[in-house]
Amino acid sequence: SSKIYTLVEARVVPHFDFYTMSRAALGRHWGQATENQRQRLTREFQELLVRTYALSLLNYSGQEIEYLPFRGDPGEQRIMINTRVKAQDGPPIPINYRLTKEQDRWLIYDVIIDGISLVSNYRSSFAAEVGRKGIDGLISTLAERNSKLRG
Repeated sequence: SSKIYTLVEARVVPHFDFYTMSRAALGRHWGQATENQRQRLTREFQELLVRTYALSLLNYSGQEIEYLPFRGDPGEQRIMINTRVKAQDGPPIPINYRLTKEQDRWLIYDVIIDGISLVSNYRSSFAAEVGRKGIDGLISTLAERNSKLRG
């Protein structure tokens, strides 16, 4: 699994905007966070997402990905790329990527799997954790989860 993690770090991470993802996932609490907390949260959230993604790649068994026609204005600063992953048994699973343009590059800032936004999903759990333990508590919880995922 360390080879897959290294592959994801090299090939996937450069295409994601983890700072924007972290800001969106923390929601209204972002304004209360210090810059140091924002950076620590982004680092821990990035590691969690990368490790989770790497683990899901271990279960990948060659399912075909269909890229649907682009609908929208390529001149926009934010776009959505729609795909469907053909399941072995059952209907295809829609996986859509929200991208934002940073300078001259497109970066992913959210992934919607079967209608569920990754960022929105984390926003509710982050808000609950901040309510219980504060922003530093959330960062510690993410760090603990990452430590367990590292083995």
